[in-house]
Amino acid sequence: MKKFLWMVIWLTLWLIFLLNPVSATDDFETSYQVRYQANPSGMAHVSQDISLTNKLSNIYATQYTLTFQSTEIENIQASDELGPLEMEINRTESTTSIVLKFNQQVVGKDKALNFNLAYDAPDLVGKTGQVWEITVPKLANSAQIDHYQLQLAIPYSFGAAAYISPPPITTREEENFRVYHFTKNQIARAGVSAAFGQFQVFDFIFNYHLQNENLTPVSTEIALPPDTAFQIVYYQSLEPKPDDVRVDEDGNWLASYSLSGNQKLNVEATGKVKIFSQPQKNFFLPSQETLEKNLQEQKYWSIKHPLVQDTASQLKSSKDIYQFVVSHLGYDFDRVKEGAERRGALGALGEPEKSICMEFTDLFITLARASGIPAREANGYAYTTNPKLQPLSLIADVLHSWPEYWDEEKKVWVPVDPTWEKTTGGVDYFDKTDLNHFVFAIHGLHSELPAPVGSYRAEENGKNIQVDFGKFENVSDTKIEVEFALPKTIFTGIKTRGEIIIHNLGPAAIYHLPTQISGENLGVSALSNEEIILIPPFGKQSIPVEIVSENWLKIGQANIKLSLDGQVFQQKLIIRSLIWQGILPAVGLIILLATVTFFLCKCLLRRIPSALTLRKRRVTNERE
Repeated sequence: MKKFLWMVIWLTLWLIFLLNPVSATDDFETSYQVRYQANPSGMAHVSQDISLTNKLSNIYATQYTLTFQSTEIENIQASDELGPLEMEINRTESTTSIVLKFNQQVVGKDKALNFNLAYDAPDLVGKTGQVWEITVPKLANSAQIDHYQLQLAIPYSFGAAAYISPPPITTREEENFRVYHFTKNQIARAGVSAAFGQFQVFDFIFNYHLQNENLTPVSTEIALPPDTAFQIVYYQSLEPKPDDVRVDEDGNWLASYSLSGNQKLNVEATGKVKIFSQPQKNFFLPSQETLEKNLQEQKYWSIKHPLVQDTASQLKSSKDIYQFVVSHLGYDFDRVKEGAERRGALGALGEPEKSICMEFTDLFITLARASGIPAREANGYAYTTNPKLQPLSLIADVLHSWPEYWDEEKKVWVPVDPTWEKTTGGVDYFDKTDLNHFVFAIHGLHSELPAPVGSYRAEENGKNIQVDFGKFENVSDTKIEVEFALPKTIFTGIKTRGEIIIHNLGPAAIYHLPTQISGENLGVSALSNEEIILIPPFGKQSIPVEIVSENWLKIGQANIKLSLDGQVFQQKLIIRSLIWQGILPAVGLIILLATVTFFLCKCLLRRIPSALTLRKRRVTNERE
């Protein structure tokens, strides 16, 4: 009888959250047909058809060991062609190990042992707010796997895909499911991340504590979370109302308040935000001048330093920079605390293992700017289920930060998160944008300003940021109030300047609002662009105008009209004529004065000869 070398083959699967298959030796050709099926209940069912083909004639597998970095593996079942497999399950505080003992001994070169492993995984699928999120872990030691095909089955009830990264090679329809197909090369680096739903919704309550420590009045500004290409903010209330809200070059919404001497003022903002995975159309674009400013050196962004220049010279694209930051820096969980010192890009390069989100962001921005790619910082809130990474805003108003770079081809600021790719062990946050990042403030022209919500604090400790998942409800329609800052009376033939002020009293910003200005019985011309690009909530926009009545003789009433978004606003004016009310009365007065003068002179002239004759007679008498 032929002798065989008996070997126990330990095939170990390591997981990020769940399963990553690995071949133990080069003695077998491995093939995997894997299906991850998300069910409407939120449970994921995983089924793996695995084939081990002998490369040698004297070696075969007798058992199969799997290790899960999770204790939430349920309903584990395994079988081969002869029936269920004997299993030995061992659990620790954080792992689950399963040893499968095969029912048969498949001997011979090119002979295959086929078996199936199935289980339920409750932590693969989760619903956060309005969005279903699915994560398929990356393959560990993918070089040892010969063939791997993945199917991701998503129920239609989850809605449309917000994003799928990487994009599937094919998609097909099944009863109740849409199935996405992926290859080994696609998921080897980062696995699959997907989200389904139209958008994410967060409810928020923010508090700003303002104080004027001077004796004289001052005006100050606070940064309200703004719209971006990936988020739309709706304000349900802002109390007290600001004097105005303006938009700076970075796109921040800055609300201004007037404070008297030694005054304290608490401002509360409540509302909702919709987060999108794809950029929204018609969002206003930065000017070329603004983009050039996003290439300049700032505090924490030392783009001219030789070390930065040398590093940047080896990186050719934004993706190269991103991958360098992820691979070069280490995340220091011990520094995730309130009051952590910001070390900047040079600090990150000098001590890469002591980095947190600030250093990941600063280094990306610095290298991007040094490479001629406009980049900036987004500061805000980012939701995660990882308790080590949950933003301290949940307990102390410490926020997350991530970089954005300008994509010239797409004409959009693209958010990326190298910090989260590092801390999740490789989940891709470059090629896709998730639905969990809420921008509070944007730092491009300045590396520190404006200060985001959470920075306006009173002396006493307290939590000023509250963000929760919400449901989107229909908001009130656009509400516009128009103020005509014009004189009530004008005179014919004289050009009069004024302005029309449009106030946005609605909950959301107004974009690309065409205006049409006309007049009845007078001419009107706008002195600026007639399209309003943006008015933030509680903000206003002024349109300078010039009006004139060309008919010098016509007097009476006139109207100036402003058409906005299907609404017509008008203001009545009184036209007075300088001819009738100024020139003619003046001419009449002049004529009257001239007539009176004429008659006075005539009377005076008549009296002069008589006086001369009388004087002559007196002189003659005196001589006699």
